Amino acid sequence: MGINIEIKARCDNLDVFKSKLLQLPVTFEGEDFQTDTFFIVPHGRLKLRESTLYGNILIPYLRPDQEGPKQSNYEIIPLADSQKTKLLLSSILGIKGEIIKKRQIYLYENVRVHLDEVEGLGSFIEFEAVIDDDSEIGINKEKIDWLLSYFNIGADHLVKTAYIELFGI
Repeated sequence: MGINIEIKARCDNLDVFKSKLLQLPVTFEGEDFQTDTFFIVPHGRLKLRESTLYGNILIPYLRPDQEGPKQSNYEIIPLADSQKTKLLLSSILGIKGEIIKKRQIYLYENVRVHLDEVEGLGSFIEFEAVIDDDSEIGINKEKIDWLLSYFNIGADHLVKTAYIELFGI
């Protein structure tokens, strides 16, 4: 199972954020258009992502809803046919909702920096530190805390839930 440490925050101006981001040694990974379909599950979250950069994938994950950097345990399962999978899972589990977003993806060391424009919700940034084992959790939380400080992101901008929950679903 993959592990990452992540945090999400509202962002009033992605252009200002991006100009400060580009002062760091970052690599631009690309611009992605994503549709995430969330299914009704008793524990954790299950989403089917249709992505212009990475193709279609199923992502089951466990992550607490809390402010500040949080650990997420997940799997990425590539799909050959997203429509058949979506139809099957929606019949079995039911659909909780869909999130449509445009995402610019940058890489700062091992941290993916996402600049998201989410349809119906607004603009957000997300930091995801991808880690190989539990021994790296502490140092990566510190790295994300440094990024929060560098960008002057206060607790009042942090989002503790997935985008789908921001719709009240």
